[in-house]
Amino acid sequence: MEWKQIFNTWRKVFTNWRYLSSTIIIALVFYSINVLISSWSSLTSYSTFGFFSTVKFFFALFLGFKETMMIHSFLSLVIISVLFGMLFSLVNYKVNIGKGLDGKKIGIFGSVGLFLAAFAPGCAACGVGLASVLGIGAGALSFLPYDGFELSIVSIGILSFTIVSITKNMYICKTKKFKSKI
Repeated sequence: MEWKQIFNTWRKVFTNWRYLSSTIIIALVFYSINVLISSWSSLTSYSTFGFFSTVKFFFALFLGFKETMMIHSFLSLVIISVLFGMLFSLVNYKVNIGKGLDGKKIGIFGSVGLFLAAFAPGCAACGVGLASVLGIGAGALSFLPYDGFELSIVSIGILSFTIVSITKNMYICKTKKFKSKI
């Protein structure tokens, strides 16, 4: 499948409002989870002011999250969020047209890319993501040459590869063939 066909498939999928809206919603949820993880201590201390004040504070953090990290980390987080939304929508589209997934390779690549994206969505100093939830501080990732930013680049590459692979095999159904004993 050529790039022209890949772009045509993406146009066909994402011109449907259902898949475009699911891409946007999944991207916003992924971004929100990163804001929540990075700002958890601030939100829990702010919760003494009440639920609605905490929600209002969360939306302020959501909109101003780019100010808390370096621009390359913020851009990688946005790119990863959009790629994750695209991956989810493409998988959903493929399942809905009845072709199913092509096997374990796509699932493994997508899972690894998603884990790395959630683990360190930016550099170690800017946005640690799940690394902080798992008890790994910014210092643990700072031994990497680019302070953990390379994990974001790897996850972008893996998610992009997975999206292209799913798109290439969008209309191909690979099933196991069973021999009949009759």
